[in-house]
Amino acid sequence: MQASVASSRGLENVARVALAYFVLYSIGDALAAWHAVDGVDFKLWNAAPAMSLALLVRFGVRWWPAVFAAPLAAGFLHGATIEGWVWIAPRAFAEGSSVLIAAILISAKDRSVDFAPLRTVSTFFVAAAVAAGGIALVRLCEVLIAAPSETAALAVAGRIFVANLTAILCFSPILMFYDFAPTRVLRWPLISYETVMQIAALGAIVWEVFGRFANAEVHFFYVLFLPLAWITTRHGQRGAAIALAFVFLSAVVSDWLLIHTLRAGTELQLRLIVLAVTALLLGTMVSERRRSQGQVQAQQTELTHLQRLNIGSEMASALAHELSQPLTAAMNYTLAALRMIKAPDPDLERAAEVLSKGISQVEAAGQTVHGLREFMQKSELRLSLSHIDETVKRAFHLVSAEADAAHIDLRAVGLSALPPVYVDQVRIVQVLVNLLRNAVQAISEAKMASGAITVSGMDKGDLIEISVADTGPGIAAEVMERLFLPFVSTKASGMGLGLAISKSILESHEGDLQAVALPQGACFKLTLPRSSAEIRDA
Repeated sequence: MQASVASSRGLENVARVALAYFVLYSIGDALAAWHAVDGVDFKLWNAAPAMSLALLVRFGVRWWPAVFAAPLAAGFLHGATIEGWVWIAPRAFAEGSSVLIAAILISAKDRSVDFAPLRTVSTFFVAAAVAAGGIALVRLCEVLIAAPSETAALAVAGRIFVANLTAILCFSPILMFYDFAPTRVLRWPLISYETVMQIAALGAIVWEVFGRFANAEVHFFYVLFLPLAWITTRHGQRGAAIALAFVFLSAVVSDWLLIHTLRAGTELQLRLIVLAVTALLLGTMVSERRRSQGQVQAQQTELTHLQRLNIGSEMASALAHELSQPLTAAMNYTLAALRMIKAPDPDLERAAEVLSKGISQVEAAGQTVHGLREFMQKSELRLSLSHIDETVKRAFHLVSAEADAAHIDLRAVGLSALPPVYVDQVRIVQVLVNLLRNAVQAISEAKMASGAITVSGMDKGDLIEISVADTGPGIAAEVMERLFLPFVSTKASGMGLGLAISKSILESHEGDLQAVALPQGACFKLTLPRSSAEIRDA
Protein backbone atom coordinates (compact mmCIF):
# COMPACT_ATOMS: atom_id res chain seq x y z
CA MET A 1 0.00 0.00 0.00
CA GLN A 2 2.76 2.43 0.95
CA ALA A 3 4.67 1.52 -2.22
CA SER A 4 1.65 2.30 -4.38
CA VAL A 5 1.11 5.63 -2.60
CA ALA A 6 4.78 6.55 -3.08
CA SER A 7 4.58 5.54 -6.74
CA SER A 8 1.44 7.65 -7.20
CA ARG A 9 3.13 10.67 -5.63
CA GLY A 10 6.18 10.13 -7.81
CA LEU A 11 4.04 10.15 -10.96
CA GLU A 12 2.29 13.31 -9.77
CA ASN A 13 5.63 15.03 -9.28
CA VAL A 14 6.83 13.95 -12.73
CA ALA A 15 3.61 15.19 -14.34
CA ARG A 16 3.86 18.50 -12.46
CA VAL A 17 7.48 19.08 -13.51
CA ALA A 18 6.77 18.10 -17.13
CA LEU A 19 3.75 20.40 -17.35
CA ALA A 20 5.63 23.34 -15.80
CA TYR A 21 8.57 22.80 -18.16
CA PHE A 22 6.49 22.65 -21.35
CA VAL A 23 4.46 25.71 -20.34
CA LEU A 24 7.58 27.76 -19.50
CA TYR A 25 9.37 26.58 -22.63
CA SER A 26 6.43 27.55 -24.84
CA ILE A 27 6.14 30.96 -23.18
CA GLY A 28 9.88 31.61 -23.57
CA ASP A 29 9.80 30.53 -27.17
CA ALA A 30 6.72 32.66 -27.92
CA LEU A 31 8.08 35.81 -26.25
CA ALA A 32 11.43 35.67 -28.07
CA ALA A 33 11.97 38.76 -30.20
CA TRP A 34 12.50 37.93 -33.88
CA HIS A 35 15.13 39.55 -36.06
CA ALA A 36 16.51 38.89 -39.53
CA VAL A 37 19.96 38.84 -41.14
CA ASP A 38 20.01 38.88 -44.94
CA GLY A 39 16.46 37.58 -45.01
CA VAL A 40 17.07 34.80 -42.46
CA ASP A 41 14.75 35.07 -39.42
CA PHE A 42 15.91 33.98 -35.99
CA LYS A 43 15.08 34.59 -32.30
CA LEU A 44 17.38 37.17 -30.72
CA TRP A 45 16.02 36.73 -27.17
CA ASN A 46 15.18 33.08 -26.63
CA ALA A 47 15.32 31.74 -23.05
CA ALA A 48 13.84 28.33 -23.96
CA PRO A 49 17.21 26.49 -24.23
CA ALA A 50 18.17 27.90 -20.83
CA MET A 51 15.05 26.28 -19.38
CA SER A 52 15.97 22.95 -20.99
CA LEU A 53 19.46 23.04 -19.50
CA ALA A 54 18.06 23.88 -16.05
CA LEU A 55 15.60 20.96 -16.34
CA LEU A 56 18.34 18.43 -17.08
CA VAL A 57 20.61 19.80 -14.36
CA ARG A 58 17.90 19.96 -11.70
CA PHE A 59 16.15 16.66 -12.40
CA GLY A 60 18.74 14.61 -14.24
CA VAL A 61 19.59 13.70 -17.81
CA ARG A 62 16.81 11.10 -17.83
CA TRP A 63 14.56 14.00 -18.81
CA TRP A 64 16.21 14.19 -22.25
CA PRO A 65 13.02 13.02 -24.09
CA ALA A 66 11.22 16.12 -22.82
CA VAL A 67 14.07 18.34 -23.96
CA PHE A 68 13.91 16.86 -27.47
CA ALA A 69 10.10 17.03 -27.57
CA ALA A 70 9.71 20.62 -26.32
CA PRO A 71 10.93 22.37 -29.53
CA LEU A 72 8.62 20.16 -31.59
CA ALA A 73 5.67 20.94 -29.35
CA ALA A 74 6.46 24.68 -29.47
CA GLY A 75 6.60 24.57 -33.28
CA PHE A 76 3.23 22.85 -33.39
CA LEU A 77 1.63 25.35 -31.01
CA HIS A 78 2.97 28.31 -32.97
CA GLY A 79 1.55 26.98 -36.26
CA ALA A 80 4.70 26.19 -38.20
CA THR A 81 4.22 25.73 -41.94
CA ILE A 82 5.06 22.54 -43.83
CA GLU A 83 8.22 24.18 -45.11
CA GLY A 84 9.12 25.19 -41.60
CA TRP A 85 8.81 21.63 -40.31
CA VAL A 86 11.65 20.60 -42.56
CA TRP A 87 14.10 22.35 -40.24
CA ILE A 88 12.14 22.22 -36.96
CA ALA A 89 13.12 18.58 -36.35
CA PRO A 90 16.87 19.15 -36.98
CA ARG A 91 16.74 22.27 -34.80
CA ALA A 92 15.03 20.31 -32.02
CA PHE A 93 17.61 17.54 -32.29
CA ALA A 94 20.51 20.02 -32.28
CA GLU A 95 19.10 21.93 -29.32
CA GLY A 96 18.33 18.78 -27.32
CA SER A 97 21.71 17.20 -28.03
CA SER A 98 23.65 20.36 -27.20
CA VAL A 99 21.78 20.97 -23.96
CA LEU A 100 22.15 17.30 -23.00
CA ILE A 101 25.94 17.44 -23.48
CA ALA A 102 26.09 20.68 -21.46
CA ALA A 103 24.11 19.10 -18.60
CA ILE A 104 26.42 16.07 -18.59
CA LEU A 105 29.40 18.42 -18.33
CA ILE A 106 27.91 20.14 -15.30
CA SER A 107 26.99 16.75 -13.78
CA ALA A 108 24.84 17.93 -10.87
CA LYS A 109 24.64 15.33 -8.11
CA ASP A 110 21.39 16.66 -6.66
CA ARG A 111 18.50 18.90 -7.65
CA SER A 112 20.53 22.10 -7.43
CA VAL A 113 23.91 23.19 -8.68
CA ASP A 114 26.54 24.21 -6.17
CA PHE A 115 28.13 27.25 -7.78
CA ALA A 116 30.44 27.91 -4.81
CA PRO A 117 33.52 26.09 -6.19
CA LEU A 118 35.31 28.00 -8.94
CA ARG A 119 35.68 24.79 -10.94
CA THR A 120 31.91 24.35 -11.08
CA VAL A 121 31.37 27.90 -12.35
CA SER A 122 34.10 27.48 -14.95
CA THR A 123 32.47 24.23 -16.08
CA PHE A 124 29.14 26.02 -16.32
CA PHE A 125 30.70 28.63 -18.62
CA VAL A 126 32.09 25.90 -20.86
CA ALA A 127 28.78 24.01 -20.84
CA ALA A 128 26.89 27.19 -21.76
CA ALA A 129 29.24 27.76 -24.70
CA VAL A 130 28.79 24.14 -25.83
CA ALA A 131 25.00 24.40 -25.71
CA ALA A 132 24.96 27.74 -27.53
CA GLY A 133 27.46 26.50 -30.11
CA GLY A 134 25.47 23.37 -30.90
CA ILE A 135 22.29 25.36 -31.44
CA ALA A 136 24.11 27.83 -33.69
CA LEU A 137 25.77 25.05 -35.70
CA VAL A 138 22.52 23.67 -37.13
CA ARG A 139 21.43 27.16 -38.17
CA LEU A 140 24.78 27.60 -39.89
CA CYS A 141 24.10 24.45 -41.93
CA GLU A 142 20.54 25.59 -42.60
CA VAL A 143 21.63 28.96 -44.03
CA LEU A 144 24.41 27.41 -46.10
CA ILE A 145 21.95 24.97 -47.67
CA ALA A 146 19.21 27.56 -48.26
CA ALA A 147 21.45 30.36 -49.58
CA PRO A 148 25.11 29.42 -49.86
CA SER A 149 26.54 32.67 -48.53
CA GLU A 150 29.28 32.09 -46.01
CA THR A 151 29.14 35.66 -44.79
CA ALA A 152 25.42 35.53 -44.10
CA ALA A 153 25.68 32.07 -42.57
CA LEU A 154 28.48 33.06 -40.20
CA ALA A 155 26.65 36.25 -39.24
CA VAL A 156 23.48 34.35 -38.40
CA ALA A 157 25.34 31.59 -36.55
CA GLY A 158 27.42 34.10 -34.57
CA ARG A 159 24.40 36.10 -33.47
CA ILE A 160 22.48 32.94 -32.54
CA PHE A 161 25.48 31.77 -30.52
CA VAL A 162 25.65 35.09 -28.64
CA ALA A 163 21.88 35.13 -28.07
CA ASN A 164 21.72 31.62 -26.60
CA LEU A 165 24.88 32.10 -24.55
CA THR A 166 23.40 35.27 -23.04
CA ALA A 167 20.14 33.53 -22.16
CA ILE A 168 21.86 30.54 -20.58
CA LEU A 169 24.31 32.63 -18.52
CA CYS A 170 21.66 35.10 -17.34
CA PHE A 171 18.55 32.97 -16.96
CA SER A 172 19.48 29.35 -16.22
CA PRO A 173 21.22 29.99 -12.83
CA ILE A 174 18.00 31.09 -11.13
CA LEU A 175 16.20 27.97 -12.42
CA MET A 176 19.05 25.80 -11.14
CA PHE A 177 19.17 27.43 -7.71
CA TYR A 178 15.60 27.73 -6.53
CA ASP A 179 12.75 25.37 -5.78
CA PHE A 180 9.61 27.17 -6.89
CA ALA A 181 7.16 24.79 -5.21
CA PRO A 182 4.26 26.71 -3.59
CA THR A 183 5.06 25.40 -0.11
CA ARG A 184 8.67 26.57 -0.45
CA VAL A 185 7.73 29.98 -1.86
CA LEU A 186 5.31 30.59 1.01
CA ARG A 187 8.14 29.97 3.50
CA TRP A 188 10.49 32.56 2.00
CA PRO A 189 11.80 34.89 4.72
CA LEU A 190 10.75 38.50 4.99
CA ILE A 191 12.77 40.95 2.92
CA SER A 192 15.14 43.10 4.95
CA TYR A 193 15.53 46.87 4.63
CA GLU A 194 18.87 46.44 2.87
CA THR A 195 17.32 44.06 0.35
CA VAL A 196 14.57 46.58 -0.38
CA MET A 197 17.24 49.19 -1.04
CA GLN A 198 19.09 46.79 -3.35
CA ILE A 199 15.92 46.05 -5.32
CA ALA A 200 15.14 49.75 -5.59
CA ALA A 201 18.65 50.57 -6.78
CA LEU A 202 18.66 47.77 -9.35
CA GLY A 203 15.18 48.72 -10.60
CA ALA A 204 16.07 52.40 -10.97
CA ILE A 205 19.28 51.68 -12.88
CA VAL A 206 17.57 49.06 -15.10
CA TRP A 207 14.88 51.63 -15.95
CA GLU A 208 17.53 54.22 -16.78
CA VAL A 209 19.53 51.78 -18.92
CA PHE A 210 16.77 50.00 -20.83
CA GLY A 211 14.10 52.70 -20.71
CA ARG A 212 16.40 55.08 -22.58
CA PHE A 213 17.96 52.36 -24.74
CA ALA A 214 18.39 53.90 -28.16
CA ASN A 215 19.67 51.97 -31.15
CA ALA A 216 22.84 54.01 -31.28
CA GLU A 217 23.82 53.62 -27.62
CA VAL A 218 23.03 51.75 -24.43
CA HIS A 219 22.96 54.55 -21.85
CA PHE A 220 24.85 53.96 -18.61
CA PHE A 221 24.92 50.17 -18.99
CA TYR A 222 28.03 49.68 -16.87
CA VAL A 223 26.34 51.37 -13.93
CA LEU A 224 24.50 48.04 -13.60
CA PHE A 225 27.68 46.56 -12.17
CA LEU A 226 27.23 48.61 -8.98
CA PRO A 227 23.89 47.20 -7.72
CA LEU A 228 24.76 43.75 -9.05
CA ALA A 229 28.05 43.78 -7.10
CA TRP A 230 26.21 45.01 -3.99
CA ILE A 231 23.60 42.26 -4.24
CA THR A 232 26.17 39.55 -4.99
CA THR A 233 28.51 40.46 -2.14
CA ARG A 234 25.61 40.36 0.33
CA HIS A 235 23.67 37.35 -1.00
CA GLY A 236 26.26 35.33 -2.90
CA GLN A 237 25.42 33.31 -5.99
CA ARG A 238 21.71 33.24 -5.24
CA GLY A 239 21.52 37.02 -5.26
CA ALA A 240 23.52 37.13 -8.49
CA ALA A 241 21.14 34.62 -10.13
CA ILE A 242 18.04 36.66 -9.26
CA ALA A 243 19.60 39.94 -10.36
CA LEU A 244 20.82 38.49 -13.67
CA ALA A 245 17.40 37.02 -14.47
CA PHE A 246 15.78 40.39 -13.74
CA VAL A 247 18.23 42.24 -15.97
CA PHE A 248 17.77 39.71 -18.78
CA LEU A 249 13.96 39.95 -18.67
CA SER A 250 14.25 43.74 -18.62
CA ALA A 251 16.35 43.61 -21.81
CA VAL A 252 13.75 41.37 -23.50
CA VAL A 253 10.90 43.72 -22.55
CA SER A 254 12.91 46.70 -23.76
CA ASP A 255 13.49 45.04 -27.14
CA TRP A 256 9.79 44.24 -27.45
CA LEU A 257 8.64 47.76 -26.63
CA LEU A 258 11.30 49.85 -28.33
CA ILE A 259 12.17 47.52 -31.24
CA HIS A 260 15.92 47.85 -31.36
CA THR A 261 18.09 47.15 -34.34
CA LEU A 262 19.84 43.83 -34.59
CA ARG A 263 23.27 45.39 -34.09
CA ALA A 264 22.15 47.22 -30.95
CA GLY A 265 20.62 44.02 -29.55
CA THR A 266 23.76 41.99 -30.19
CA GLU A 267 25.97 44.63 -28.58
CA LEU A 268 23.69 44.63 -25.56
CA GLN A 269 23.92 40.83 -25.33
CA LEU A 270 27.72 40.99 -25.38
CA ARG A 271 27.60 43.41 -22.48
CA LEU A 272 25.18 41.11 -20.65
CA ILE A 273 27.60 38.22 -21.10
CA VAL A 274 30.36 40.26 -19.47
CA LEU A 275 27.97 41.27 -16.69
CA ALA A 276 26.88 37.66 -16.08
CA VAL A 277 30.42 36.27 -16.02
CA THR A 278 31.53 39.01 -13.60
CA ALA A 279 28.56 38.50 -11.28
CA LEU A 280 28.88 34.72 -11.20
CA LEU A 281 32.63 34.85 -10.52
CA LEU A 282 32.10 37.43 -7.77
CA GLY A 283 29.34 35.28 -6.32
CA THR A 284 31.73 32.33 -6.38
CA MET A 285 34.28 34.21 -4.30
CA VAL A 286 31.61 35.33 -1.83
CA SER A 287 30.07 31.86 -1.54
CA GLU A 288 33.47 30.18 -1.18
CA ARG A 289 34.46 32.61 1.54
CA ARG A 290 31.22 32.05 3.44
CA ARG A 291 31.57 28.31 3.06
CA SER A 292 35.16 28.46 4.33
CA GLN A 293 34.07 30.57 7.28
CA GLY A 294 31.27 28.13 8.01
CA GLN A 295 33.65 25.18 7.85
CA VAL A 296 36.15 26.92 10.12
CA GLN A 297 33.40 27.78 12.57
CA ALA A 298 32.09 24.21 12.50
CA GLN A 299 35.60 22.86 13.07
CA GLN A 300 36.15 25.28 15.94
CA THR A 301 32.85 24.25 17.49
CA GLU A 302 33.77 20.59 17.13
CA LEU A 303 37.25 21.24 18.53
CA THR A 304 35.78 23.12 21.48
CA HIS A 305 33.41 20.23 22.11
CA LEU A 306 36.26 17.72 21.99
CA GLN A 307 38.35 19.89 24.30
CA ARG A 308 35.50 20.04 26.77
CA LEU A 309 35.15 16.27 26.66
CA ASN A 310 38.89 15.83 27.09
CA ILE A 311 39.04 18.33 29.95
CA GLY A 312 36.03 16.73 31.58
CA SER A 313 37.67 13.30 31.35
CA GLU A 314 40.93 14.63 32.78
CA MET A 315 39.11 16.44 35.57
CA ALA A 316 37.06 13.38 36.46
CA SER A 317 40.06 11.03 36.66
CA ALA A 318 42.31 13.54 38.38
CA LEU A 319 39.62 14.62 40.83
CA ALA A 320 39.00 10.98 41.72
CA HIS A 321 42.70 10.62 42.43
CA GLU A 322 42.83 13.82 44.48
CA LEU A 323 39.82 12.78 46.58
CA SER A 324 40.80 9.15 47.01
CA GLN A 325 43.68 9.91 49.39
CA PRO A 326 41.85 12.00 52.00
CA LEU A 327 38.71 9.87 51.77
CA THR A 328 40.72 6.67 52.15
CA ALA A 329 42.54 8.16 55.13
CA ALA A 330 39.24 9.28 56.64
CA MET A 331 37.82 5.78 56.23
CA ASN A 332 40.90 4.23 57.83
CA TYR A 333 40.68 6.64 60.76
CA THR A 334 36.98 5.86 61.17
CA LEU A 335 37.58 2.08 61.12
CA ALA A 336 40.38 2.46 63.63
CA ALA A 337 38.17 4.51 65.92
CA LEU A 338 35.38 1.93 65.54
CA ARG A 339 37.76 -0.86 66.56
CA MET A 340 38.84 1.15 69.59
CA ILE A 341 35.25 1.69 70.65
CA LYS A 342 34.36 -2.02 70.24
CA ALA A 343 37.45 -3.15 72.17
CA PRO A 344 36.85 -4.85 75.57
CA ASP A 345 38.48 -1.85 77.20
CA PRO A 346 37.56 1.02 74.85
CA ASP A 347 39.86 4.02 74.78
CA LEU A 348 37.30 6.73 74.03
CA GLU A 349 39.76 9.58 74.31
CA ARG A 350 42.09 8.06 71.72
CA ALA A 351 39.10 7.13 69.52
CA ALA A 352 37.94 10.73 69.63
CA GLU A 353 41.41 11.88 68.58
CA VAL A 354 41.43 9.43 65.66
CA LEU A 355 37.94 10.53 64.58
CA SER A 356 39.14 14.13 64.69
CA LYS A 357 41.90 13.24 62.24
CA GLY A 358 39.34 11.55 60.00
CA ILE A 359 37.18 14.65 60.06
CA SER A 360 40.23 16.68 59.04
CA GLN A 361 40.72 14.44 56.01
CA VAL A 362 37.07 14.85 55.03
CA GLU A 363 37.53 18.61 55.30
CA ALA A 364 40.55 18.37 53.02
CA ALA A 365 38.45 16.52 50.41
CA GLY A 366 35.72 19.11 50.75
CA GLN A 367 38.22 21.92 50.24
CA THR A 368 39.43 20.27 47.04
CA VAL A 369 35.91 20.20 45.63
CA HIS A 370 35.19 23.68 46.96
CA GLY A 371 38.37 25.03 45.37
CA LEU A 372 37.47 23.55 42.01
CA ARG A 373 34.03 25.11 42.19
CA GLU A 374 35.49 28.47 43.13
CA PHE A 375 37.91 28.22 40.24
CA MET A 376 35.12 27.53 37.75
CA GLN A 377 32.72 30.07 39.23
CA LYS A 378 33.64 33.32 40.92
CA SER A 379 32.12 34.19 44.30
CA GLU A 380 32.53 36.93 46.84
CA LEU A 381 35.37 36.91 49.36
CA ARG A 382 34.56 36.64 53.07
CA LEU A 383 37.25 38.83 54.60
CA SER A 384 38.19 38.85 58.25
CA LEU A 385 41.18 39.91 60.33
CA SER A 386 43.43 36.86 60.43
CA HIS A 387 46.84 36.09 61.93
CA ILE A 388 49.26 34.37 59.62
CA ASP A 389 50.58 31.97 62.26
CA GLU A 390 47.08 30.74 63.10
CA THR A 391 46.28 30.28 59.44
CA VAL A 392 49.44 28.24 58.90
CA LYS A 393 48.66 26.10 61.97
CA ARG A 394 45.28 25.22 60.52
CA ALA A 395 46.94 24.19 57.28
CA PHE A 396 49.54 22.11 59.17
CA HIS A 397 46.75 20.34 61.04
CA LEU A 398 45.10 19.26 57.78
CA VAL A 399 48.34 17.95 56.25
CA SER A 400 50.09 16.58 59.32
CA ALA A 401 48.83 13.01 58.98
CA GLU A 402 50.05 12.72 55.37
CA ALA A 403 53.35 14.40 56.27
CA ASP A 404 53.95 12.10 59.23
CA ALA A 405 53.32 9.04 57.06
CA ALA A 406 56.02 10.25 54.64
CA HIS A 407 58.44 11.21 57.49
CA ILE A 408 58.38 14.87 56.55
CA ASP A 409 58.81 17.65 59.11
CA LEU A 410 56.53 20.69 58.99
CA ARG A 411 58.22 23.84 60.29
CA ALA A 412 57.00 27.40 60.84
CA VAL A 413 59.55 30.22 61.15
CA GLY A 414 59.01 33.92 61.95
CA LEU A 415 55.25 33.93 61.57
CA SER A 416 54.20 35.23 64.98
CA ALA A 417 55.84 38.61 64.34
CA LEU A 418 53.79 39.26 61.20
CA PRO A 419 50.89 41.72 61.48
CA PRO A 420 47.34 40.45 60.95
CA VAL A 421 45.77 40.91 57.51
CA TYR A 422 42.26 41.00 56.13
CA VAL A 423 41.82 37.81 54.11
CA ASP A 424 39.37 35.04 53.45
CA GLN A 425 41.05 32.66 55.86
CA VAL A 426 39.36 29.54 54.46
CA ARG A 427 40.77 30.24 51.00
CA ILE A 428 44.24 31.11 52.24
CA VAL A 429 44.24 27.84 54.21
CA GLN A 430 43.22 26.11 51.01
CA VAL A 431 46.21 27.64 49.19
CA LEU A 432 48.63 26.61 51.94
CA VAL A 433 47.21 23.08 52.12
CA ASN A 434 47.59 22.71 48.36
CA LEU A 435 51.22 23.88 48.47
CA LEU A 436 52.03 21.69 51.48
CA ARG A 437 50.43 18.60 49.97
CA ASN A 438 52.23 19.20 46.67
CA ALA A 439 55.52 19.32 48.54
CA VAL A 440 54.71 16.18 50.54
CA GLN A 441 53.76 14.25 47.40
CA ALA A 442 56.82 15.48 45.51
CA ILE A 443 59.13 14.23 48.29
CA SER A 444 57.25 10.93 48.54
CA GLU A 445 57.29 10.28 44.79
CA ALA A 446 61.03 11.02 44.73
CA LYS A 447 61.49 8.04 47.13
CA MET A 448 63.28 10.25 49.65
CA ALA A 449 63.61 8.76 53.13
CA SER A 450 62.73 12.06 54.80
CA GLY A 451 62.27 15.71 54.07
CA ALA A 452 61.24 19.04 55.47
CA ILE A 453 58.81 21.80 54.54
CA THR A 454 59.43 25.23 56.02
CA VAL A 455 56.86 28.02 56.06
CA SER A 456 58.38 31.42 56.82
CA GLY A 457 57.13 34.99 56.68
CA MET A 458 58.54 38.43 56.02
CA ASP A 459 57.11 41.92 56.41
CA LYS A 460 57.95 43.96 53.28
CA GLY A 461 56.16 47.17 54.14
CA ASP A 462 53.03 47.19 52.00
CA LEU A 463 53.19 43.42 51.46
CA ILE A 464 53.37 40.34 53.62
CA GLU A 465 55.36 37.54 52.01
CA ILE A 466 54.89 33.92 53.00
CA SER A 467 57.35 31.34 51.67
CA VAL A 468 56.70 27.61 51.47
CA ALA A 469 60.04 25.87 50.82
CA ASP A 470 60.66 22.14 50.60
CA THR A 471 63.67 19.85 50.25
CA GLY A 472 62.17 17.84 47.43
CA PRO A 473 63.40 17.19 43.87
CA GLY A 474 62.49 20.69 42.64
CA ILE A 475 60.70 21.77 39.46
CA ALA A 476 61.98 21.25 35.93
CA ALA A 477 62.78 24.41 33.96
CA GLU A 478 60.40 23.52 31.11
CA VAL A 479 57.54 23.08 33.59
CA MET A 480 58.34 26.28 35.50
CA GLU A 481 57.17 28.48 32.59
CA ARG A 482 53.74 26.83 32.47
CA LEU A 483 53.39 25.96 36.11
CA PHE A 484 50.33 28.09 36.86
CA LEU A 485 48.41 27.19 33.72
CA PRO A 486 45.36 24.93 34.17
CA PHE A 487 45.97 21.18 33.66
CA VAL A 488 49.76 21.51 33.92
CA SER A 489 51.11 19.23 36.62
CA THR A 490 54.46 17.76 37.65
CA LYS A 491 52.69 14.68 39.03
CA ALA A 492 51.82 11.73 36.82
CA SER A 493 48.26 11.58 38.15
CA GLY A 494 47.88 15.23 39.09
CA MET A 495 44.90 17.28 38.01
CA GLY A 496 46.95 20.38 37.24
CA LEU A 497 44.39 22.73 38.79
CA GLY A 498 45.74 23.23 42.31
CA LEU A 499 48.31 25.90 41.50
CA ALA A 500 45.98 27.65 39.03
CA ILE A 501 43.28 27.78 41.73
CA SER A 502 45.78 28.99 44.32
CA LYS A 503 47.06 31.79 42.10
CA SER A 504 43.49 32.82 41.30
CA ILE A 505 42.68 33.01 45.03
CA LEU A 506 45.68 35.20 45.80
CA GLU A 507 44.98 37.49 42.85
CA SER A 508 41.44 37.95 44.14
CA HIS A 509 43.10 39.20 47.37
CA GLU A 510 45.24 41.61 45.28
CA GLY A 511 48.22 39.38 46.01
CA ASP A 512 50.29 37.00 43.94
CA LEU A 513 51.87 33.54 43.90
CA GLN A 514 55.30 32.87 42.41
CA ALA A 515 57.56 29.84 42.21
CA VAL A 516 61.32 29.98 42.82
CA ALA A 517 63.80 27.22 42.07
CA LEU A 518 66.16 26.28 44.91
CA PRO A 519 69.48 24.42 44.75
CA GLN A 520 67.61 21.56 46.43
CA GLY A 521 63.85 21.71 46.34
CA ALA A 522 61.38 24.41 45.43
CA CYS A 523 59.90 27.49 47.05
CA PHE A 524 56.52 29.13 46.53
CA LYS A 525 56.11 32.73 47.65
CA LEU A 526 52.69 34.12 48.55
CA THR A 527 52.24 37.88 48.77
CA LEU A 528 49.31 39.58 50.44
CA PRO A 529 48.65 43.30 50.97
CA ARG A 530 49.55 44.33 54.48
CA SER A 531 46.49 46.60 54.64
CA SER A 532 43.52 45.21 52.74
CA ALA A 533 41.17 48.06 53.45
CA GLU A 534 40.57 48.58 49.73
CA ILE A 535 39.46 44.96 49.39
CA ARG A 536 37.36 45.16 52.54
CA ASP A 537 35.50 48.24 51.31
CA ALA A 538 34.95 46.89 47.75
